[in-house]
Amino acid sequence: MSKYFPPADDDLTFLRKAMQDVKRTKKLPAVPRSPKKSSCVRASFNAMPKKIADHSLPAPLFVLYDPVEQVISAEDKLFFRRAGPQNKVIQKLVRGEMMRSACLDLHGMTVDQARLTIIEFLLASQKAGFRCVHIIHGKGHLSQTQPKLKNHLNYWLAQFPGVLAFTSAQARDGGTGAVYVLLANHS
Repeated sequence: MSKYFPPADDDLTFLRKAMQDVKRTKKLPAVPRSPKKSSCVRASFNAMPKKIADHSLPAPLFVLYDPVEQVISAEDKLFFRRAGPQNKVIQKLVRGEMMRSACLDLHGMTVDQARLTIIEFLLASQKAGFRCVHIIHGKGHLSQTQPKLKNHLNYWLAQFPGVLAFTSAQARDGGTGAVYVLLANHS
């Protein structure tokens, strides 16, 4: 870390003189934001329907394979895009300007619990006609190695046929510990 050096007296005097006529403006209109964090569903494996917890669900139509190696660090940004979505839609997704219809928090889950939860969440979100969802995976700061859920989620979402794109969230929505997911229309 670098040391802090206080500004010189001349600099402070110059700044005060330059700012003496500055007046506070009215508050600018805010960019539409996602719902507050409290509206995010904190998925708990114990609180899931019994058929999911008992693994008695019928076999899914697809399987989410695990990554061979985990190369993504906690601060790496994620981004994936299939052919199809317009550039303007992707730009809105990256800037966090798309209305997110649902939110899922995976903190405290194992990889197997997260896999089942994500499959259920994405299928339910797509069936409900949601266009954009928010998934919080965390940064893996408590892990001794790389962030497991982040690496797995990056790999899983690209395999999911209903996912058109995903990107790391803006800092206000979790930053590199969360993703925005753009879903295809349910047919």
